[in-house]
Amino acid sequence: MKPRVLWIEDSARLELRNLAAPVYSSGRFDFNLAENVTSAVNLLKVTSFDAIVVDVRLPPGVDPYWKKLYQNAGADKVNAQLGIKLLHWLINKDHIIHPDDPPNGFSANQLGVFTVENREDIQDELDALGISVFCQKTTGLPDAILIKIFDTIIDHKPM
Repeated sequence: MKPRVLWIEDSARLELRNLAAPVYSSGRFDFNLAENVTSAVNLLKVTSFDAIVVDVRLPPGVDPYWKKLYQNAGADKVNAQLGIKLLHWLINKDHIIHPDDPPNGFSANQLGVFTVENREDIQDELDALGISVFCQKTTGLPDAILIKIFDTIIDHKPM
């Protein structure tokens, strides 16, 4: 059975050719995409994943609680950092972030962050969450970078 993986990325459709296509074409994963926090949560409620890669700058989707967090941050993905809030909610079951219980069974070793933020800018959050897999989106990354990130998470190796 192929490992089931999820990429939560708001510009995933724009990056399909360069970043997602190698994952699809490798045939190694059951690959899923979510483009906002609400869609990601809906997927996480019904499907278990072996590896989840999250962007920091995510839109809220239609859920009113995620929308409120987003609006309280000025409706700005940079400041809202809903990806980090989603991770806190999943790992720590933080009801201050969202009143619903998150889907069960998530651990930091199933999660990675792939974002434009510098590692130093979010290192305290990564440490607090226990997430060790991080990759910064920069120009010149290999097309197979998502495969590498998913492999790192699944194999529990440092990146």
